[in-house]
Amino acid sequence: MNGRLPPSRIRLAGRLANGFALDLVKLGGWGRDVIDGLLLMAISQANIAPITRSPELQLAYATLDAPPPDELRRPVSVNAVATSLRIPFETARRRIAALAELGVLETSRKGVVLPQAPLNSPFYRAFAEANCELVRRYYERLDRLGFLTGLNRPDTSFTPGNPPLRLIMRLSSDYALRLAEPVSAYIGDLVTGMILMDVIQANTEHLPDDEGGGDDLSPQSYLADDERRPVRPATLSERLGVPPETVRRHLNRLVSDGRCVAGEDGYVVPARVLADGGFVEFILDNQTHMHRLFTGLAEFGVLSFWDAPRAGLRGAA
Repeated sequence: MNGRLPPSRIRLAGRLANGFALDLVKLGGWGRDVIDGLLLMAISQANIAPITRSPELQLAYATLDAPPPDELRRPVSVNAVATSLRIPFETARRRIAALAELGVLETSRKGVVLPQAPLNSPFYRAFAEANCELVRRYYERLDRLGFLTGLNRPDTSFTPGNPPLRLIMRLSSDYALRLAEPVSAYIGDLVTGMILMDVIQANTEHLPDDEGGGDDLSPQSYLADDERRPVRPATLSERLGVPPETVRRHLNRLVSDGRCVAGEDGYVVPARVLADGGFVEFILDNQTHMHRLFTGLAEFGVLSFWDAPRAGLRGAA
């Protein structure tokens, strides 16, 4: 993903990244909705900032058997979380209070913390394994399509019996959170942006991985609108974990803004919207963030860890 890609590759990378980002956020909510998923990611990443800034600590607390101690976690204010995600303070406050009542978060005058106990539970471990598998599958798709050439991949120190699941969670969460700013900048509202992203995903997820359209950025080079599969509000509600009335309200806004078209079978984001300069810049920003994610995974030896079994199979063949 080095440099500016040709238009067909930009669209292809954008479509794959869109689906991956949505899956990450949905998974990050631990079974709750996408906004809670982003809140938990933002709080956790802010808590462990001393670790993410230190390559040595990243590796020291890379595996499930090495959870960061609570003394390394730094509380974060509700206002800082709301500002980082560009969501209303009251929305963040109310949702954080609900998560604290469930025992997921701890709140004090110093701020909010996602403590070690939930992050060491069997429930969390299952989600960490699912997150790792999601990132690994996405890596293999990008690698197969030639998006990750030129990355330095040092030998890994990880073993199959103790994979770097916490490290992968931290790096992938950092990527997902970096999407909040361009989504909000392009749409003006994070929830509306997530719904728009999922409409786009539902419209195009039937396409093969190598379908990127034509070689320019005009609407005519995109998938024709009648080939996009419409999606109903009830389906979006189920996919995102967002109440149906909330989905319908944001869809109405998208239709009013001209970013979405409503039909008898559901909603479609048309090619003219995807070809808009602002949306293309959003895709290019995402491309930059994606390259940063996989550069980090490569530098910490995660990619060579994933490559080893495949190399062994090729050697055996």
